[in-house]
Amino acid sequence: MSSGRMVTRITEMNTNGAVRRALRADNDIMMLGHGTEYGLFSKPNRKGVFERCLVYHRHVSFLRGKTCIGIWCHADKFADKYKLHGLFSGMIISELQEAIENKIPATKEEIDVEMEKFTLRLKYCIENYALEEVPQRMLEMDDVKSALTRFNYGNLFYY
Repeated sequence: MSSGRMVTRITEMNTNGAVRRALRADNDIMMLGHGTEYGLFSKPNRKGVFERCLVYHRHVSFLRGKTCIGIWCHADKFADKYKLHGLFSGMIISELQEAIENKIPATKEEIDVEMEKFTLRLKYCIENYALEEVPQRMLEMDDVKSALTRFNYGNLFYY
C-alpha cells in the first residue's frame, strides 16, 4: 500500500454509487470495521443495529484485480468466497461479548488493552512489510500469548 497520498474515506453517509466510484478509483483498497462473511457493515444506528453493508457481493467486481486489506470479522470468508487478493482478517475479538461467544477467557480491560496493541502493530506491519508477510510478523509480535492474543493474532490471512 502506498503512503502519503489522498485517501477517500467512505462512511455510512455515502450512497452505494459513491462506494462503487471510490472502489473503482484506486488499485489499493482498505476496508475496516465490523462485518460478517457477507460484507463490511456501515456504522450501527442509535440502537446498535447495523442496517446496511457498505461493501458486499455487489461490490466484488470493483475489488477484483486490486490489492485489498479487509479487517472485519470474517473478512477472510468474504475474500475466499470471491477470490479477492490481499490481507484479510478472520474473527477478531474486540468486544467482551465476542470473547464469550468464542469461549475465549478475557476481561473487557484485557480486550481493550490488547486491541490497542493489536491495531498499532497491524498498522506498523502494513506500513513496513509486504502484505504477504503481515500474518507471520503479527504472530511474532504477540508478546502475551494468551488465549485472546493467540486467537486474534492467528486470524490474519493473505490471499
